[in-house]
Amino acid sequence: MSRQRISLNQSLWIYGGFVDGYNRHAWAEIAALRARGAECFILKSPHDRAGLEQLRRRLGTGDTHAILLWLHPRELGALRPIFQERRNFSVVLDDWWIIPPWFLRHAEYRIFRKYSGLAVRLGQSPFVCDAPPWRVGPVPPSPYATFAKCFRLPALAASPVVDGLKWFQRRGETLRPESLIYFPFTLEAGTLPLEPEEIQYDFGVSGSTCGLWIMRDPFAPFQYTFANLYYDRFRLVEQIGHWEGRPYRVYNWRRNPKAIPPKSWEDYLRTTRQCRYVVSTGGLHNVAVPKYMEYACVGTPMIGRKLPFEYPWLDDCLFPVDIMRLTPETLKPLLDEALARYEQMRRNCLKWRSRLFELYEPHRLLDLVQAQIDGQPVPPDYLTEKGIACDRIRTGASAP
Repeated sequence: MSRQRISLNQSLWIYGGFVDGYNRHAWAEIAALRARGAECFILKSPHDRAGLEQLRRRLGTGDTHAILLWLHPRELGALRPIFQERRNFSVVLDDWWIIPPWFLRHAEYRIFRKYSGLAVRLGQSPFVCDAPPWRVGPVPPSPYATFAKCFRLPALAASPVVDGLKWFQRRGETLRPESLIYFPFTLEAGTLPLEPEEIQYDFGVSGSTCGLWIMRDPFAPFQYTFANLYYDRFRLVEQIGHWEGRPYRVYNWRRNPKAIPPKSWEDYLRTTRQCRYVVSTGGLHNVAVPKYMEYACVGTPMIGRKLPFEYPWLDDCLFPVDIMRLTPETLKPLLDEALARYEQMRRNCLKWRSRLFELYEPHRLLDLVQAQIDGQPVPPDYLTEKGIACDRIRTGASAP
């Protein structure tokens, strides 16, 4: 497939109705695209036959490049017959490890929200930094989580065969570094108000501690299917909880019956502001998540592990703890040190607030994507030193 230069503003953007129902980042991006004059189309569901037929007719009238974003695997499966022969599309990848391989193989550009996806493909990073336990452990009360827990061992047993097939898939994939694009998550200042809040907890968790997926990508080993890739968060929360009341106040609604789980965006922000530190990691697969930015913008420092390739500003806003190599006893002095540094860490977060809104504003990020398509590197504001070195490989640039 020959590479073509595409214009984001002149492309047809196809997004999913499921994510559109709740995802603030999707809302911001679609609004920015419409403001730029780009055409947007919503696929209401995988069973939206009228929508699929309308899209088929629209794409059949010309050679408009299509960009697929905020789509789940089932929605992509419904779209595949349309693109089976037409092709001429790119795909934006959030949880890139769950995307059906056909779309990755035939996309003109693979646009990653998380730089780890580029790094893994370029051979600069393994998929995970630490192996999760073979058992899932506690799971949230949902049909999918229960299904994942039940089928974790069958998936593990099948992994040698499936990973063998993935080896052939990787060998058959043409690696074009210039087709790998970075598109960070967006921020909107209006959704993250800075409001005073009385501190009630020393440490807290307002994000998930259980992440279970089906590994579809050829570069994501199948042995991690239904493994808890957020096990590092779970382990950190549990070890902090070991010292609850001795002397720390800890917010963990999963263990404390008196703690109310966040039920809305406002509750989530309020709970975050009530903590001196919130637990934040990219999981065992070291991926960027919007919570890093959201926590910093509301003035709450983080405790956890930094990211190897992106968010260089985390040096100022996150107290580093590699929980996979600690016990409750060796963690305790680090918790004391974190609390001693709290005031400075909070000032750091507030210092970065305006700058983060500038860096991750939707229009700026769309310009960033277009610049990469036009052959430019990712600006150093978005990447760590390791990320900058990886991006040189992507663009074919030599080190200075």
